[in-house]
Formats: sequence, structure tokens, C-alpha cells
Amino acid sequence: MKKPRINLRLSFIIFAVIVVGLLAYISLLGENQQINRIIATYFDKLKDGMYLEAGESFSSSFQDGKLASDEQRMNLNFLLELSLLMHYNLIDSFDYKVELKRSNFWVPYVSEDVVRVSVLLKRKEVRRILLARSDDQGGDLIHNLIVMEREKRTWKIKEFAIADSSLAGTYNDLRLDLDLNKYVQMTSDGFRFKNAEINFKTITPTDKRLLNFSLYKMQKLLNVPRKKAQGFLLAH
Repeated sequence: MKKPRINLRLSFIIFAVIVVGLLAYISLLGENQQINRIIATYFDKLKDGMYLEAGESFSSSFQDGKLASDEQRMNLNFLLELSLLMHYNLIDSFDYKVELKRSNFWVPYVSEDVVRVSVLLKRKEVRRILLARSDDQGGDLIHNLIVMEREKRTWKIKEFAIADSSLAGTYNDLRLDLDLNKYVQMTSDGFRFKNAEINFKTITPTDKRLLNFSLYKMQKLLNVPRKKAQGFLLAH
């Protein structure tokens, strides 16, 4: 007569273990998905031209180390996005799609609190149908480009591992050759306009983005609210 009770108790224990295991897995899945959400938010801000605000996804060590000033953070974010757009032949696209692939599934106390994420930019499907095949971009991931670390129970961007990636050539060429001060020079007290001609008929996609970036930096220095400033930016 005692066997049914033992079986019932054993079944309850097994059921409890399964439920606890399932809840733990769902919790871990949410933690890992948070990595994707943080990076997706970062790219959403880049697409909106919010190059300073995008730095809110950076870890404190990243900001305090190599990116001590607002201008350094803005310049890095602009150059990184521009490099990615050139790499994937998306320089004329302002509403691209981002695909991510994590290097591993993070498990607390088992994995290190660092996850590397590979990145791929694509043209939105609706637009791709309207474009010639010759204009399509490659589909190779840039492996382990973004290094994420856990900081204060959330995930932050620790660094961009550009040097050892397939993006290095494009990024380094832009960093050395592109004059970020072509239109506006930041000064200690404000900014100085450069003597640069702007021809809307012949302006290149790169210069168009650079001009928008320069206007954005002026907006931040003038403390102009983003919604009001958008009217002065070049149309996408």
C-alpha cells in the first residue's frame, strides 16, 4: 500500500525538477536574448543618426578608456557604421537590417561574462526586390566583431574587435582618409564652419552622410532637441 505514495512523491519530485529546469532555461534564454536586444538598440540609434546616444550601450570601461569625450564616441560610431555600410554595399541605404550570431550560449558560473557577436548587415527585403542584382551585397558575417560583457547585471558593449576582422581594411582607410571636419570644425568653445561647397546634385552618399553627421554634432553642441533638429538634416 505504500508503493503508490512513493511513486506519487517521486513523480512530484520529477515534475518539480522539470519545472525548475524549464524556468531556469527560459531565464537563461532571456539573458542571452538581452545581448541581441542591446546590440539591436545600438544599431537602431545609428540608423536614426543618434551617434552620441548610441554610446549609452557601451560599458563604463570602454567609455572611460578609449572614448573619454563625446566627440570620440560620436566619431567612432559614425566611422563604424559607415565602414559597415561600405563593406556591405549599403551606403545609399538608411534602413538596413542587422543579423547577429552569438559565439556561445552564456551560462552563469560556467561561461565567462564575455560573449562575442558576429554581425551581418542586409538591405531590407522590400527594397531588395526593386534593386538590380548587381547592386546586392555580400552575405558573409563579420565574425566576433562586437565583444559584450556583463556589467551590473546587464550586458554592455565592451569593444569592437575591428583590427582582426574583415572590416579592418575599410575602417582603417576611412579613419585615415576621411576628413570628419570637412564641413564643420569642433573647437574648445563651439565650432567653426569650413569653406566647403555643397552641391546637392553631385554630392556623394558618403559626403551626404558626413554632412548630416556634422549637422548632428552642431545640434548636440547647441542643445537643440532631436525632433526639432531633424528638419535641418538632409533627407534620407
